[in-house]
Amino acid sequence: MAEKSLFQGETLERNLLDTLVSTAIEKDEVATSARAFLETNNGVESYQRLLQMWERLKQPTKNIVALAALVNTLLKDKEHLRINLARAEEEVRVLFEENNILDEENKRLLRQINRERQGSAGKHASSASAKGNKRKSSPRACSSIEMAIDYNGMDSSRLPLSPLQQNSPDSRMHKK
Repeated sequence: MAEKSLFQGETLERNLLDTLVSTAIEKDEVATSARAFLETNNGVESYQRLLQMWERLKQPTKNIVALAALVNTLLKDKEHLRINLARAEEEVRVLFEENNILDEENKRLLRQINRERQGSAGKHASSASAKGNKRKSSPRACSSIEMAIDYNGMDSSRLPLSPLQQNSPDSRMHKK
């Protein structure tokens, strides 16, 4: 009686496991993905033997092989995504540095423009005062460009998402 109960428990467990695995994978993909996975990895002896027995394998075994193929695919995708993320982080770091250089250049150019305006405003003011003491507005008040650009924003101190160990700054050049 105890053996029958144990056997029923094992059968129930196997049936529940088979149901779980079969719901985790699509039935249409089982045969193609599982067999392709075994063919791709036929250098491994156990995979080769499963491939030789393919027609005699029970459906739950094929489901498990398909699940293994799915896991293998997901692991490869994860590695590709990790590599792409590292490259994207490196690209963000390079663009951040280039943006800082451009910001500094813009500041320098704005200072130069303001100096030139002040210099030309001084010349006009002296000739205008000689003509009739007309008032000129300050070049600082006229510079709406400088007011519109905030160089001290919080984004200028932003760092990459995580430390980059495997990519070098030259990776961007090699990618092109």
